[in-house]
Amino acid sequence: MMRLLLVFISYLLSIDCVLAQSDRLASVRMRLPALQSVGMLPSRQALAKTDFGGLPADPNVFAVPIETDYNPCNCGEWTTTGRFRVWRFALCSPNAFSLNALLSDFYIPADAELFVYGTDTLRSITTYTSERNAAVLPLPPVEGDMLVFEYVEPINANFQGTFNIVQVAHDFKGVFAAADSVAAECHVGIDSDYGTDWQNEQRAVCQIIIGGTTLCTGTLLATTDGSREPYVLTARHCVHTQKMAESCVFFFKNDDALNAPTIVGAALVAVKNNDEGFLDFSLLKLSGIPDGFGVYYAGWDASGDVPSEAVCIHHPASGDKLIAVDNDSLKVASYRNFDENTFFNVEEWDVGTTEIGSSGAPLFDRNHRVVGILAGGDADCAYPLNDYFQMFSVCYDRYDDESQQLKKWLSPNDSNVVRMDGFGAQQSGISGEQTGLRLSVYPNPAHDKVDIASDNQLITLIVILDVQGRQMLRQIVRRQSSVQVDVAGLPLGMYVCRVTFDNGESDNVMIIKE
Repeated sequence: MMRLLLVFISYLLSIDCVLAQSDRLASVRMRLPALQSVGMLPSRQALAKTDFGGLPADPNVFAVPIETDYNPCNCGEWTTTGRFRVWRFALCSPNAFSLNALLSDFYIPADAELFVYGTDTLRSITTYTSERNAAVLPLPPVEGDMLVFEYVEPINANFQGTFNIVQVAHDFKGVFAAADSVAAECHVGIDSDYGTDWQNEQRAVCQIIIGGTTLCTGTLLATTDGSREPYVLTARHCVHTQKMAESCVFFFKNDDALNAPTIVGAALVAVKNNDEGFLDFSLLKLSGIPDGFGVYYAGWDASGDVPSEAVCIHHPASGDKLIAVDNDSLKVASYRNFDENTFFNVEEWDVGTTEIGSSGAPLFDRNHRVVGILAGGDADCAYPLNDYFQMFSVCYDRYDDESQQLKKWLSPNDSNVVRMDGFGAQQSGISGEQTGLRLSVYPNPAHDKVDIASDNQLITLIVILDVQGRQMLRQIVRRQSSVQVDVAGLPLGMYVCRVTFDNGESDNVMIIKE
């Protein structure tokens, strides 16, 4: 077995697709001998004999954590070539569908790089630099049963980099296998007709891996000051400690888990644990969201009004982003040992259903605002019944402590706002000259209708606000380059026409006159 692994790795490290990923990796790799150092971890068969450590009892768990103790000082191979020192090491957990790793004390100097990849290097190679230095660094899953680490450090670096591979998680469910997942017949994809009007909101929903082993869903939320602080809402039973938050990997994706944009690590800013009151929510703050992710900041409603219909956008264990629809009025109910009468109960989904892995998913009302967080229930494909969503309104300000509420973080200007509409990612400037955005709003001043057109981006949403920032009109657009808006019902005066695209938005002053 070991001989075959060594032959395989020698081949793996010579293929051109790896060399194409990084100029430095290419120039250094050409002068390296074949990798000989491989650490063997338990196989899927060996883990199955222990019933995967009892983890399958938790339906949200997809991987078994294997404790490890590897670092550049106690394993692997160092090679000096040209101006660089290179450390290489491979780990194998036979027959894993995917592997992910947890690093501790990741501190490397400037100009050093750590490359991590699996058997399919074209899809899986990831680079980590000193910008990622942290006490805890969770790595996203890599397809297959092999992880290869290559650390490249300049000889003249001002210190020697350090990091420890403290855990490798073995995927025994195939959640992140490259093959397209076969969704159950009851599942309804977000790209179906039912999801047409929810293309903005779906960009706010992310899949979360906690501790390398557990799947949940989260939602990026809007704030009343429009600051685009990256707050993600999920369930308390998914994440309830700072250590868990630091171990999270967030996937903002549609269908390709392995190529999805990811963010690693977060800070836990608010949670209501079981001490004189108990709510199933947690609010996490990401370190930041890079340009180009094309995210959306979802709106929310903290009024406590009972929705007359509802939509849930979620990531089940299959990985695909799905939608479930209930066309009936919801009921207020109690659930488990959480505060009484603080949940919305979906008695039966009319379209689709939630599944294992959907915990923490948002419940939207008909106005596209988050009103609940999925806590649990009985729903699955066989019986799409009886889901419970923690009410957003009780999480918002029921408890005064800032670390036990949402209001402090989502409404930092201490406003009395109880309803907030969503918005897109910030463009680098508003005017077309600054961004290359060619947008026209005409006629302006307008009388009864206004035409909005973009030459180079597709429009997804139009919101018209008065000068106090109140929403006066909202029109969802199905990714069109031009649209006509009826403004005849608006009072005369000045407005802001906010146009949202897939990857940003633009505010435009508009006047309505006789």
